[in-house]
Amino acid sequence: MLPSCALCGHRDAALTQPIREGESCPRCGSSWRTRATALLIMRGLGIEPRPMLELEPDDRRHGLGISDNPEMARFFHRCFNYSNSQLDVHPIVDLLNPQSSMQGLYDFVICSDVLEHVPPSAERAIASLASFLRPGGIAMVSVPVSGGETEEYYPDITDWSMLDGELHWTDASGASHIDNDPEIHGGDGLTIAFRTWGAEDFERAVLSNGFSSIERLVPCPELGVPEMPWSDQPVVIPPLMSGMWLARR
Repeated sequence: MLPSCALCGHRDAALTQPIREGESCPRCGSSWRTRATALLIMRGLGIEPRPMLELEPDDRRHGLGISDNPEMARFFHRCFNYSNSQLDVHPIVDLLNPQSSMQGLYDFVICSDVLEHVPPSAERAIASLASFLRPGGIAMVSVPVSGGETEEYYPDITDWSMLDGELHWTDASGASHIDNDPEIHGGDGLTIAFRTWGAEDFERAVLSNGFSSIERLVPCPELGVPEMPWSDQPVVIPPLMSGMWLARR
């Protein structure tokens, strides 16, 4: 039997492909990553994994997305009392300077491929995610990872600006630097990549900043989340996952 999309339930052979990004569900446009996100949240909330369209809406469960994919967000809006943050739309979430009024409000938080774009200290951002959660709440977190140690592209950065496609930055000693080819996801310098995490470094950072446990994604091919094979590109780690975790406060 063909696998079902974890979001819309559509069955299609395209969902067997281990391709992390791109719209691989012909009906709803979900990617491997968005389906894996839905899978982890359902597991973390104690819901038997199945297409989200089959879930009964439950407004008692509060969730927060940190700049989530808008198409995926539609399914979470349908199923839960869920808000998706954006750069300029309420609720605006600053992970380095979180609002105290957000503490302990949520049963789950989704933070997918965001933490590599947070300026130092990323550990403070992880602690903010934990602070948003009620006791026992869960966070789905994903970051591009390598098999080695974390690489900070701009050590001790304190200030930066984009000029003609170059990143001009200053470190804590006051020295100036120029990166002629910064890694930018999304353009306009709003999503500069500040680091590539090492998988084990990331897990230690999560456990040291407000979370009691962390577990790696276990694939679910029947819901369009097949095992992601190892690659030398910094987006996957062996044996079972592609930089995706479920962390519990």
